[in-house]
Amino acid sequence: MVIRIILSDEHCGKHAENLYHALERLGYVELLSLEFKIFDEVGLYQGENDETVWRFCQENRYLLLTGNRTAKDGQLSLELTVRRLVTETSLPVITIGDLDRILVDRRYCERCAEQLAEIIMDLEERYLGVTRLYLS
Repeated sequence: MVIRIILSDEHCGKHAENLYHALERLGYVELLSLEFKIFDEVGLYQGENDETVWRFCQENRYLLLTGNRTAKDGQLSLELTVRRLVTETSLPVITIGDLDRILVDRRYCERCAEQLAEIIMDLEERYLGVTRLYLS
């Protein structure tokens, strides 16, 4: 399985853009043929519920990039959706550990970019069935 598309959660578009530029600078975009997409580009609506977004990503084999969402939305939250629906072949949700820092700290952003590239390269061997991975 080759992951080429990373879908940015609606709440971290600028953060995903910074991460993408770091991946470009480090040569990973070309090496891994990566694309970042936003909801509009893939036919999802702003405010779409977490279960719909997660299922969409699984069906299309997109990695979902988010901020640090919690379980506060009850059964509709991303955290509880993933726990309830994860299988051994599910893709993990990729969570940026510090959204504010990724916008202002180039070294942190590049470290997160390297972690993301490593996750993608080792996805099948190590990370399928994992619910969530944090970039930090």
